[in-house]
Amino acid sequence: MQKTVGPGMDGEGPDRALRVAVGLDKGGWHEKFATALDARMESDPLLSYSLVNLDADGWADALEGAGLVIWKPPYMGPEFSGYMKEKIYFMETVLGLTVVPGFPTVWHFESKAAQTYLFRHLGVGTPGTVVTFDYDDAVRLAGEQQFPVVAKEPSGAGSSHVSLVSGPRDLRRRLDREFSLTLRERARGGGGRVVEILRNLRHGWYRDFLKRKVLGDEPFGVAYWQGFIPGNSSDLRITVIGSRYATGFWRRNRPGDFRASGSGIIDYGTPLPEDAVRACCELSRTMRFDSMAYDILYEGERMVISEMSYGYSDSAVHRVPFHLVLEPDGSLRRVEGCVWPQELWVAWALEKASAAVR
Repeated sequence: MQKTVGPGMDGEGPDRALRVAVGLDKGGWHEKFATALDARMESDPLLSYSLVNLDADGWADALEGAGLVIWKPPYMGPEFSGYMKEKIYFMETVLGLTVVPGFPTVWHFESKAAQTYLFRHLGVGTPGTVVTFDYDDAVRLAGEQQFPVVAKEPSGAGSSHVSLVSGPRDLRRRLDREFSLTLRERARGGGGRVVEILRNLRHGWYRDFLKRKVLGDEPFGVAYWQGFIPGNSSDLRITVIGSRYATGFWRRNRPGDFRASGSGIIDYGTPLPEDAVRACCELSRTMRFDSMAYDILYEGERMVISEMSYGYSDSAVHRVPFHLVLEPDGSLRRVEGCVWPQELWVAWALEKASAAVR
């Protein structure tokens, strides 16, 4: 493992030495973190870093002497994100390290339900959203819903498992499939398993239950959908790093489709609405996010956030020909030229580490 050896974090004041542990990742973010740190070390002899495999056994021992951890975990998905959140919580609360991304940034990652809780608590404008783990509640809300709606899996990125539902019958079928394990418990009766199968096999939800049972799914269901907002031929992706650095672009819908996420049709030329940039920076500041990409739609003149994620494509951000810096006086300063988000992560992480020891 390549590393730059340096002192740990000791001493007082602005001359405090800082060693940064950079987590390895299969996407190569650690290489760009290292490049950004190399550039800063040319003018800061008290700064050093090492590359650390945070996936390996004994990973915590490898952090000895570090004061700051920068890590872009290498995998997506709800299962791995659970382990990732545990490690970040452990590093911050048990080891006392400054971590980017920190727990406030990641605890709701891969959970649209958790994001909904946050948005509602903060009064953030969103498409009308339903999230419930109760079948009867889901059926009641479906009966009160205006259509169409956008049905989504409660985890997952991009446009996978996202579809437009045109009416209540289709939504009810989806609910029966999602809650098939719950419905099976209600359908159980006398006569044994063979009788149960023969009695219920005609139902689509029961066939789905058998499939989920074979796959070993947990016995719960969750319904998640959002109201459809017409008139958007694109969405706006604003990426905020810390609460100071921001950039963004527009993503055009696929031809004949309502979805922009994952389309790959990116518009770097249309100006970014300044009020949207400020609103996202303020949300990141309020919630102490280290990095967050916000997906924004417009309901008339009203901005609504459909989703957010700390994980995103670094190359898409790098192709933006500028980034913005929110100054202490509230002004937005435009910095021309492409920048890798890893450079801004490092700039923010060093600011965060410095503030933590004051």
